[in-house]
Amino acid sequence: MRKLHIIASQKAYLNTISFQLLEIFGDSIALSSTTVQDMTKDLVVENDIVVLSKEVLIGITRPFIPKSCPVILAKREVNIVATKKLLSLPKKQQILIINDTSEHAEETVNSLRNIFFEHEYSAYNSISSIEPTTDWLVTPGEIELVPKGFTNVIDIGPRIVDFNTILEISSYLDMNISQTSLMNRFFKSQLVVAEKYKNKQYLTTSLDHKEHSYEREHTTHNDGETQVKDRFSKDISLMVKKIEVHGFLDESLAILRIYRSGKKELKSFGRTKVKSRLLDMGITLTDQQLRLRLEVLNELGLVNVHKGRGGTKLSDKGEVFFDFHQSTHE
Repeated sequence: MRKLHIIASQKAYLNTISFQLLEIFGDSIALSSTTVQDMTKDLVVENDIVVLSKEVLIGITRPFIPKSCPVILAKREVNIVATKKLLSLPKKQQILIINDTSEHAEETVNSLRNIFFEHEYSAYNSISSIEPTTDWLVTPGEIELVPKGFTNVIDIGPRIVDFNTILEISSYLDMNISQTSLMNRFFKSQLVVAEKYKNKQYLTTSLDHKEHSYEREHTTHNDGETQVKDRFSKDISLMVKKIEVHGFLDESLAILRIYRSGKKELKSFGRTKVKSRLLDMGITLTDQQLRLRLEVLNELGLVNVHKGRGGTKLSDKGEVFFDFHQSTHE
């Protein structure tokens, strides 16, 4: 049976979409789900299908995916099944969307605006205060990021793979079902994901680094396979080497760690704040030294530098790079 590989950088999201795709394609293909940090050299073989959770993973996973394998980028959509509370709201509500990044918050805004067009939406960012006119704070499964003290909060659960992505995956499979039946399976998968999130099963039941069939049987991969944490991908190696040329890899990793914590808190940091936190870590840098390090990290796409009050934030690429490097040097 042909194999479908689901690869993501975050375990919780990996489990979410793995549960979803298992409900849709579980009788037609074997599913293998793994985080990018746990990929193995021979995990993906010729003609397998690969689904990546985000575009930044293309370069990192390229050395481990044969050229014959179709690679599909999973597009996300809100799970309509989990949005029931929004139906009961009066019209013209002012809704603030809180997600793990401002980009993801904007995506969620667009999704909800296209579905519940009777409300007004805005995306939360860390440099602006929450307006007193805000009626509701809505988050797609990132409840821990919602500022404390608010009670007008609605959690609509994690976003899922959209139907266009499902259609793209099905185009590579010999499924003897109609598009209507495929859509019904998609609806079923929404119900399953919503129920598992409600019961927190997506956290307690891990699907990563296992193979799955419709009967929920699974086997782990050969323990003798070389783990990706022992082999940097070409892109990661090149980035590390470029930083090392300047002689400040450890300092750069410390800077990325600071921005990593800021991303979790939905905060951006200016150089003064970063210098202060570096000092707490025993690292002293002048303004010029810090500026140089940020310029290199920005050139590599690991951070997004904004002028003025926007501050600097860790990019998705930077998050993957940092987590990957940490996992291979523990």
